[in-house]
Formats: sequence, structure tokens, C-alpha cells
Amino acid sequence: MTLPAQTVSVPRPRGVPALLAALGLTMTATVGCSASAETEEAGDSTVRVALVDAAPPSLPLLAEKNGDFADQGIDVRISSHPSTRITSFAASLGWEYDIAWGTPADVIAAASQGHDITVVAGAYVDSEERQQGQMYAAGSGTVDSATDLRGKRLAVPSLSGTLFLAVLTSLNRAGVDVDDVRLVEMPFSAMRGELDADRVDAVATVQPYMGEVEAAGHRPLGDPFLSVDSPAVAGMWIAEREWVEKNPATVASFVAALNSADWWASSHEKEARAFLSSALEMPRGMTATAPLPDWDTSVSPEALTPWVEAVAASGQVHGTLPKAEDLVATPAQD
Repeated sequence: MTLPAQTVSVPRPRGVPALLAALGLTMTATVGCSASAETEEAGDSTVRVALVDAAPPSLPLLAEKNGDFADQGIDVRISSHPSTRITSFAASLGWEYDIAWGTPADVIAAASQGHDITVVAGAYVDSEERQQGQMYAAGSGTVDSATDLRGKRLAVPSLSGTLFLAVLTSLNRAGVDVDDVRLVEMPFSAMRGELDADRVDAVATVQPYMGEVEAAGHRPLGDPFLSVDSPAVAGMWIAEREWVEKNPATVASFVAALNSADWWASSHEKEARAFLSSALEMPRGMTATAPLPDWDTSVSPEALTPWVEAVAASGQVHGTLPKAEDLVATPAQD
């Protein structure tokens, strides 16, 4: 599938307006604007976007705040949900949402279950320079590497999803069978306290929680995302294939707005951090030093191939796995 080359607006600095006080853990934000004839492909330029409450999927919130969607002539309505909703987004595409946040493991699993979805853009990249994930060992313990996790208690946010898949890949590369590790499910917010109390031996967490865990003296064991690929595309934007085929220019405008918001954030990091702290209801101290996600809308089949291979090796998904090249909608070249 091909999309038209993305129309990129010329980014321009904007003043930072007052933070949106109404933003919270469950939020619907609406950008009102009239549709242009160019974007009115399917009779309605409204784009319903679903994302989860975390920093990596938050670029549309910045684009909404700065008016980037309005600049592109599209009416974007954002629904923000707790991270537990992530696995249901694929099933909701086409009737509840048009574009949704996805992570590699969930997108691959949804496609293998028969959901006809396609990746319309990348969301963020995890790299050595800007790590968004990390495994930590208790500072008072004896775990010095992933190899030492045999027989130990490792806290993870869930027993599915992309972070869990990355942890499985890390263990596999260290020669550790997951059955030899005592996995404990718990929210990110509880992990530092459990490490402090020696109730777990290690945790797998993400930004912005990494800073407080490391500041407490716990020792990093490595970024599990980078065990899959380096750098690794760890998030993406997905849509139902039929909707994408009917609305290629709208998709291109959505991506162009994200690129504009990314440009703004790169030159206004302090304001971007303040906004995200408010929008995600996280303490300023947690977001003040954590690196902003390396937002990147580019994505390719080559970037997804290591994730498909990791899913196959994990045995988590049964049935026929999709080919990476069948998952990505690429813009047509002029």
C-alpha cells in the first residue's frame, strides 16, 4: 500500500499558551476546524485518535495544543486511556477510532488475529542515547546481569506487550529460560518501593520512572528494547487498512502535524516537559530530567522485522505471523 508524499507544513515557533488544566488520566480533546476540500476524502475530515497515558504516545497532545492539526486542515479528536486499554485499540479501529497508538508486540499479535490494520507512521525510537526502558537490579542484591536472574524475582508491568517481549528477548540472549525466573506483575509506580524493600530482585521499567529507581541506588542491567534492535522502533500509529486507502491525504496531514509538534518540542524542551507533566499527571520532578522520547514518524518493514522475529522466538503468538512488509503503509515518492 502506498500513501501520497506527506505534505509538511513549515514549522514555526509559537508562544507557549497556558497549560490545559482539564487534561487528566481520562481525557477527550477536540480541535475544531473546518475541513478543506483536499482533506475531505471520505466525507468527513474528523480523525478520531486513541492513545495511552504515557510520554511516547503523547506527541498528538502537543500537536493539538500547538494547533498543528488545525494548520493541516484536519479536525482531530483525541481519546486518552490508561495503558491497560492498549490491547483493545486494534479491535476498535474503523468504528470507534481512526488512528491509534500501538506497540510492536500488540500490532503483530492483532494482525495475526485477523485485524486488517496497517502502520501509518512510527511514533518513537529507543536508542542508546535516549533510552526509554531499563531493567534494574536491587542495589543491595547479588544480580549483576541478566544471567543472574535465574531463580530471582523480576517485576514486570504485565505478562504481555512489547516491554515484556523485550524482557523475554533479553533473557533469551543471556541464555536464561523464562521459566527459571519468578515473574511478578506490578505497576511501574510500585517498583521502586519493592526494590527498596528487597521484595523483588529486579524490575523492568520505563521513563520517567527510571530516574527515581536509579537515584535510589539500584543498578541498571540494560535496556531490554535494545536487545531486539538498536535503535528500536518501539511505538507506532496504526489504522484500519480500508480507512487508510480511502483517506491517504488525511493520514499524510496527521503525520505532518506530528512532525511539526516534534520540531517544536526539540526547541522548547522545558515547555514540552511542563506540558507533559500536566497532561500525564506526573510529578514535575519525574519529568524534569527524563529524556523526551525520540519521536520519529518514519518506519519501515526493516524496522519491524526484528520484532516479528522476536515474537516468533517468544512463542507468545500462535498462528501465522504477518510479514513486516505487509504491516507498513509507505508514502509514494514523487
